[in-house]
Amino acid sequence: MALISKRLQSELEYIIVQIVSCIVQRLPWKTVQNLGRGVGCFLYRFIPIRKNVVIDNLSQAFPEKSDDQIRSIAKSTFENFGQILFEFIKLPACDQKDILNVSSFVNEPLMSECHSQGKGTVCISGHFGNWELMAAAIAAKGFPMEAIAREQRNIKIDRLIQKHRESVRVKTILLGMALRGVIRALKRNHFVAMLTDQDAHDEGVFVDFLGLPSSTAPGPANFALKSGAPLLFGAAIRENNGHHKIILELIPFDDLDPNDPLSVKVLTQRHAKVLEKYVRLYPDHWFWMHKRWKTKPKQ
Repeated sequence: MALISKRLQSELEYIIVQIVSCIVQRLPWKTVQNLGRGVGCFLYRFIPIRKNVVIDNLSQAFPEKSDDQIRSIAKSTFENFGQILFEFIKLPACDQKDILNVSSFVNEPLMSECHSQGKGTVCISGHFGNWELMAAAIAAKGFPMEAIAREQRNIKIDRLIQKHRESVRVKTILLGMALRGVIRALKRNHFVAMLTDQDAHDEGVFVDFLGLPSSTAPGPANFALKSGAPLLFGAAIRENNGHHKIILELIPFDDLDPNDPLSVKVLTQRHAKVLEKYVRLYPDHWFWMHKRWKTKPKQ
């Protein structure tokens, strides 16, 4: 009975997602954003999933802010996430021109500079701004893009998400196949997108992030150091008119010895500090729903 119930639940989830997708993909981009913002606001007020986690994370990261300020950022975080979700659902109805009409790059030449080296590019960010749109925009500029992603519990929804990415020329590398997939992609001189801001449990290295010791995945630093591929950070900033400004920064590591284990931690700290800079500038852009500091350093 439990197995049948899970199957029915998965099927129902998939049907609901399909119905929502059919509706959203027929709407204008601005309407999609407004709808997403409204859904995010509704969730914050009436179905506050992980609201306490958001407020607790914000309070730890910004002890100097008042309760009213924390709650205002939390509300905006939910609204931004609603927009990100609905914009992602809309993507299959967008062509390259559509994507580039709603986004633009700061430091755009860095992409060509990285690609010209022929080693692939380790493209990193966090769950910050619309990271899915950023990957789609890079692909729309003509750079082959692959993205590491965790497989979803619902297999049908997972396949649908992969199809959404493929519709905008972003190939998915499943987390379980990441090592082989990333090496292959870099050898093909592809961009490989990695999100580096989730708790990495005991497999991570501890670096300072927002003033707290944070278990962080060493993978991006490892791949860059071992392959020599440039490490490119990206942050998608949502502007007041709904347009997305994508800021690119190259994270240097020429001074690090790829054979020194300490180099991985040093480089991980460098890219964590770059993400922190943007989180502090645009705190409502980050996905505070994560239990970012769940893993504690061993005494």
